Amino acid sequence: MPRSKRQKIVSLTKAESKGREHKEKLVVDIQQSVDLYQYIYVYSVNNMRNSYLKQVRSKLNSSRFFFGRNKVMAKALGSGDADEYKENTSKISKFLTGEVGLLFSNDPLEQTIEFFNNYSESDYAKTGFVSTVSISIPAGELIRGDAFISSYLSSDQVMPIDDEKDTLYGSDVFPPNMEPQLRSLGLPTQLVKGKIHLTNDFNLVNKGSILNPKQAQLLKLFGVKLANFKVKLICCLKNDGTFTKL
Repeated sequence: MPRSKRQKIVSLTKAESKGREHKEKLVVDIQQSVDLYQYIYVYSVNNMRNSYLKQVRSKLNSSRFFFGRNKVMAKALGSGDADEYKENTSKISKFLTGEVGLLFSNDPLEQTIEFFNNYSESDYAKTGFVSTVSISIPAGELIRGDAFISSYLSSDQVMPIDDEKDTLYGSDVFPPNMEPQLRSLGLPTQLVKGKIHLTNDFNLVNKGSILNPKQAQLLKLFGVKLANFKVKLICCLKNDGTFTKL
């Protein structure tokens, strides 16, 4: 007879303790930052990409960033006059909803605003992105990169492309061994004298439509970047208690 196995009880005490310690440390870190920096900002991120947020952190390495855990950040600042950490920090808490973070900086307000107004990065759109363009590809030899963009997007829709990927094969045409991959993504393709051709016209995406996984992958293969990583400053609190909605 098979042995009966007793139900194993796993204690969550240690995990809960570590989670609590992490939250407490975050509260302390935020409150220490309130004491050390002249300005506190709430910022939001469009088309979040960790790699680009790291670039922003690197460029503003004298500042300090926090992102996520809105309730914990709000707890550190206070929710009202009675429990706010410093004068008007509770006003900052009211904006901690959605994909937002806290930025602490000693740089002048105008300098910080100018930096974020000028900083953006283009990237490939992911599944669920609402397309900003319509692209239809006519039958014939398939192209990609600069050639694709200049042929099928208007001048005001031109986006930077991935230079490393574009030069991987040294041309704006797909290598023949990619034909099965393109066909698996829904393109009606065939090889004609070693070159990949569309057998008939193909509507890749419509403006305003939500990208599915295949469309997102195809746009990347064609070298089209539709997403724009952008950090937006929402409000600011100066260490003298002056609150400004930006």
